[in-house]
Amino acid sequence: MELKAKDTYRVELIEVASNNAIASLISLYQPIIGRDALNFYLTIFFEGLNQKSLETHQRLSIIMNMDIPAMERARKKCEQFFLVRTFYKSDNDKDSYIYIVNPPLSAQAFLKHDLYSRLLLKALGQKQFELTVAKVARVENSKNGFEDISDQFDKNLLASWDADNEVQFSKVQPSFNFTDHDKVNINFNYEELFDTTSALVFPVEARTKENLQIIGEYATLYGLSATKVRILIGKCMNLTTNTLDAEKFKKLCSIQNPDATTSSKDPFMLPPIAFLQARQNGIPVASVDRRLLEYLNLELKLPAEVVNVLVDYVLSVNQNRLTKRFVEAIATTWIREKVLTKEQAIAQTKKSPIVKQGNSTKKKDVLPAYYEKMKAVDKQNNLEIISDEEAREIAKKLKGLSE
Repeated sequence: MELKAKDTYRVELIEVASNNAIASLISLYQPIIGRDALNFYLTIFFEGLNQKSLETHQRLSIIMNMDIPAMERARKKCEQFFLVRTFYKSDNDKDSYIYIVNPPLSAQAFLKHDLYSRLLLKALGQKQFELTVAKVARVENSKNGFEDISDQFDKNLLASWDADNEVQFSKVQPSFNFTDHDKVNINFNYEELFDTTSALVFPVEARTKENLQIIGEYATLYGLSATKVRILIGKCMNLTTNTLDAEKFKKLCSIQNPDATTSSKDPFMLPPIAFLQARQNGIPVASVDRRLLEYLNLELKLPAEVVNVLVDYVLSVNQNRLTKRFVEAIATTWIREKVLTKEQAIAQTKKSPIVKQGNSTKKKDVLPAYYEKMKAVDKQNNLEIISDEEAREIAKKLKGLSE
């Protein structure tokens, strides 16, 4: 894609650069990446400190006194040395960019880097290389003949730590490793989110256990990547109070198209929204079906793979319709049966009532007990969700699936 002056950009900073980082940029990176790339890096860094809205690259061009092609070359040079990561989205005739600004390596880490240190030597020559190293390297005086008598950590400092202290600590400690039974549905890359999201976008105060749980659950259900989640978080943050509008985040998630694709080797392992969208040939999932999947996954706590088997099963026996009460009846039965894996769910779909006829046994074309119970309740309430003719058709399909 060709960068245009009218294309917009947004900057996200991983961390604020220290004096040592600036020194590393000037003395070590600049001889390798060149002044244009250094100009680009420093400019978007300081732009990102107080960026309130999307800007155009025309602004950057004017600030840096650099034309658009030269700016793009400078950006790519920064990308090659992992100073900048670029995300791109095309929207008709105007494209958008997100620049993630990474901190430079420290002088010590740079000089220990096999590639960077060799490139610096090649760019400066031996004399200037040694002079630069002498300027930026940390000087350590010889300690020969000295004994290290530094005091060690006193383990007795926690001698009075009790169960109440541990409970209090667990409440305030940030956590994104949800492993208890209520959170088995989360499959989200928190590390990538934190690595690429500045505290200016997602303040530490807002990274509570409750918020992180909501983020993980909804990202898993709707198949959203860390990149998209970061953008949604930015739209839901109140930076004045450092709070996340969780309800707004949920609503925004519910209208997103999944980032996960059908390229998975096992389609049942896709996020539920992505699975159903693939099941209907890529057509976006209707809001009523999204709410049903949200109910199964987030309220009933069925794992995503189980939800997918359930959806596939109901569609196959119910004329490609997701009737809520029918789905709910099966789901609650599976919960009582402690169905937690895809294999267990598939085994449930193959169950069929067996009745004796004379001296032989044969499968009877009847619906499962949970359907009959559901229909009896509906009849009492004067509800008719599925006609008798439709029920007979479902029974035939069930028979075919179990044979």
